[in-house]
Amino acid sequence: MQTSARVLVLVIALGLAATLPLAVRPASAHQQVTVGEYELTVGWKVEPAVAGYVNGLDLGIQHHFSNGTTVWVVGVAGNLTAVLTTGPKNVSKALEPQADRDGWYTFDVIPTRVGTYTVRLQGTLGTTSVDVTVPLDDVSPASDFAFPVADQPASDLQSRLDAANALAVLGILLAAAGVIMGRQMSRGPRKEP
Repeated sequence: MQTSARVLVLVIALGLAATLPLAVRPASAHQQVTVGEYELTVGWKVEPAVAGYVNGLDLGIQHHFSNGTTVWVVGVAGNLTAVLTTGPKNVSKALEPQADRDGWYTFDVIPTRVGTYTVRLQGTLGTTSVDVTVPLDDVSPASDFAFPVADQPASDLQSRLDAANALAVLGILLAAAGVIMGRQMSRGPRKEP
């Protein structure tokens, strides 16, 4: 009995080890979008994004001048609006400067649905019109990252144990019935040649 239990544990462990790389999704980098002389870096503040947890937009704006210099753009919070969309739902958000990060803007949000989100940025940067839609990394279910997994209520475990015991008793009864039927068939009348 101990050997079969050890084999079962080993099989389960190997199965989990083989599927673990499939369960972990790497976070991808922010998207880079060029609008005129401006480069927008767009993504989630926290990657990977997880449904039900506070997150927000991570938007960096750089101005690439024709002389080859680049500067972070500050003071555009009132010039740009952001519309976050998933499926048919959308919400308009005001951009706010990020503390201690010149040229970076954000808004806070709790994505409540798993799936694909996009952000549409509209307005102006200097004299350049901006109207771009950028896909964000998919929002994952919290269960992908939950640890430790919530324990099942004792009543659920007891129900499963009761069902397993009932199946075991049924199996024993069927086996006994098969043995009895086999004995009766072997004792039956034999034809002599």
